[in-house]
Formats: sequence, structure tokens, C-alpha cells
Amino acid sequence: FAWFPNVHQSRYSTAVPAACGFMAGTAGMMLARRRGSSVAAATAGTMVPDLGDGRHPVTGLLPGPYPVGVTTVQLDDHARSDPECGGPRALQTEIWYPAADEAIGLPPNRYSDFLCRGALLEFIKRAEDPDAIGGYRKGLTIAELDASWQNIARRDVPVRDPPTDERWPVVVFSHGSGAFRASYVYLTEYLASQGYVVVACDHVGSSRYTILNGQVIKAGGARLEASQADRPHDMLFLLKSLEKMSLGADSRFAGRLDMGRCAVAGMSFGGWAAAKVVDIGDPCIKAAVLHCPSLARGDLQNKVKTPVLTMIGTEDTVIGEKGNGLCQEYFANAQGPRYLVEIKAAGHVSFTSCEQYNPHYGNGIGTSRSLTSPGETYEPLPPTESHAIVNSYTLAFLDAHLRAKGTQKHFLENNHFQKEIVYSFEH
Repeated sequence: FAWFPNVHQSRYSTAVPAACGFMAGTAGMMLARRRGSSVAAATAGTMVPDLGDGRHPVTGLLPGPYPVGVTTVQLDDHARSDPECGGPRALQTEIWYPAADEAIGLPPNRYSDFLCRGALLEFIKRAEDPDAIGGYRKGLTIAELDASWQNIARRDVPVRDPPTDERWPVVVFSHGSGAFRASYVYLTEYLASQGYVVVACDHVGSSRYTILNGQVIKAGGARLEASQADRPHDMLFLLKSLEKMSLGADSRFAGRLDMGRCAVAGMSFGGWAAAKVVDIGDPCIKAAVLHCPSLARGDLQNKVKTPVLTMIGTEDTVIGEKGNGLCQEYFANAQGPRYLVEIKAAGHVSFTSCEQYNPHYGNGIGTSRSLTSPGETYEPLPPTESHAIVNSYTLAFLDAHLRAKGTQKHFLENNHFQKEIVYSFEH
């Protein structure tokens, strides 16, 4: 391994500090204020310091009850080999978690913290390449992102002790093809503020940028060719790694994680990977959240009995009409509790934090090509509004099926965003 400033090593991981904390909160409050939605009543939480008006510029929601911490670790799976270097499959991994109160008032995470804090100039220069982070917008620099990146996570602050007789439930998140683990902070940080530990790796070969053992690795090659087989097992490996941390391999998380209450989640290719983990049938997976999953990849063989929340965008030109149809079919054929949210004025990228890279990215961020009216454009919901919808239903779903909160189950029985969504459920 290569060593960097402030690097921590445990038996199972090389931890490279890299993120910060984030307080999010009462799901849907922004839309509740603007449109009279009943969302707020169902998801009210303990009041904590907010950003001035009770809203967050990324999620559009009130803060959750906990400050958020973030840390980066490298996790090596010795049961699988890397097809290009021959060593163990290594995964640079971010963990967002409820943080102790000393996180409050500390400066938030910078974007470069995700890049091993820019310990080597090469990490920054190569991140700005057009086939890496710089590809989100021409001329984008890491210095610009350091100045503009919206989050309230604090890096490497102490993990909060859970309430008496409880432990923090776990969510493993999988990014989209050619994406980056930090590009979904609207969701990962929000869930951490609500008392979940959220872990997301760069799927090496399918991530546009990652750092492993001091080397920058971009998408492509034999790793990319193997990504469909590797991704579900990456997610299962992350769960096993967190279990070891909870048992003492990492003192920060020892005794604080509830590995009996775990969910998988993902967006696009990551949504398919989450569905595949459910298909494999690991007994510790109690729920799954699929955001515009690319189910056309197939290879799902078993009837779904695990509770599943699927969310899609009507105008998604990536998975397209066929992909949305497969998601609707997946919902209809599931045998367990199931929920389907279709955001009408949303595209594929509405389910990301890519507006922080480029407010005119398209496909759900800024003026976008329409799927339903070919040759025309449409104006998507502003990211704060689409993110409020996603976070409202995602939190309610996880609370209902991992924490058995009856109020959240009741929340799931209603459309809280009126004409903005089409909603179906069966539980």
C-alpha cells in the first residue's frame, strides 16, 4: 500500500480519510411549504441546527436529528483477484455515518477530501481530465468544486453511539456506470443524518475515477468487462467488511452497526446490481431501493419477496421507455411489499447530485431532451424538489422495513406530491 497523510490502517482496510458530515432532515418539508403536501407530518424528526431557513440546498429538506461524519477506506477482497494487476480486488469506499456532537461547528468536507485530500498533485490533475471528474463539465476544476461543493458532512469525526439497546442499520449503495461514489450526497448524507450508516464504493473499472494503493484508475479495460459479474459481489463484500468492522476490526464502528438490518440501494447500473443482490438471496438483506435501475441487463431469475422501492423518471432517455417498462413489470411481478414512484418531470440524472458539477448537465438537470415528446425539450423539476421526493420515500421505506416504524408505513400508503408523481404500492 501507498501511505498518505492522516492514513489509518486496520486489519481489514486501509482507511484514507476523505469526506465530511451532513445534517439533513424532515423529508419533504420544502415541497410541503410550497405545495401544501402532508409529507412533513409523517417524517418529523428532532430539531437540530439547520442552514438558516430549515432547508438544505441539495436535498430541499430539513435536517435530520444527527450530524454526519464521513471517512474513506480502501477495502481489499482477497477472495477475488483483479483481472489487470493480479492482486486482490480493491475498492475505495466511502462511509457516511451519524456523528458525535463534536462534529457540529467543524468545517464541512471539501471535494478534494474524496481524492485522498489531494495528497499528491497527480490525484488532482488526473481528476480534472475529461474522462474523469472533469468530464462533468468542460473546464471544471477540483479547486472550483472545493469552493462550491454543498455538503455538511465532517471528515473523520467520531461515530455517534446509537440510542440505548439499538445499533445503526446499514445501507450499501452502488453508483451508476461511469459515475463516482461521491456523486449521490443528496441521498447518502441525508440517510446518515437520519441514523443510517451508508457505504458506497467505486466499482473499479466502472467508476470514472478512483485511487487504489496510491494509483489513479479510470474506467475501462478488463475490469469494466467484468463489472456486471463483479458489482453484486462488491456489494456483498462491503456488507461482510462492515460486519468485521462492527465486530472490532475498526474500533470506530465496533458494536455500533446492526448487521441484521441491512438494505441495498443503487442507481442505474447500481440499481441493477442491488436487484441482483436481492436475486442472490443473501439473508441479511431486508430491503432494496432501486433508482432508475437498468433492468435490461437481465440475469434476474428469482421471484422478489424482499421489500423493494423502485423509483423512475418519466423522461429518462438512458433506460428509455423499455427500461421504465421493465421497472413497472418488476414491480408488478414482485411478491413482497413493493412500491413504485415515477417522477414525471425527471430524467436519469435527476437521481444524482450531478447538478453540483454542472447545472445544465441534461437528462433531468437543466433543460433536457424529452423522452415522451421526441425532438422537444422539457424543464425538469429543480434538483432540490426531485431530491426531496426521492429522499421522502426512500427514508419512509427504509424506516418502515428496517426499523418497523408504523408511521412510515402509513406514509407509504399515500401520494404526497400530487401531480408531480405517479405512485403505486402493495404491502
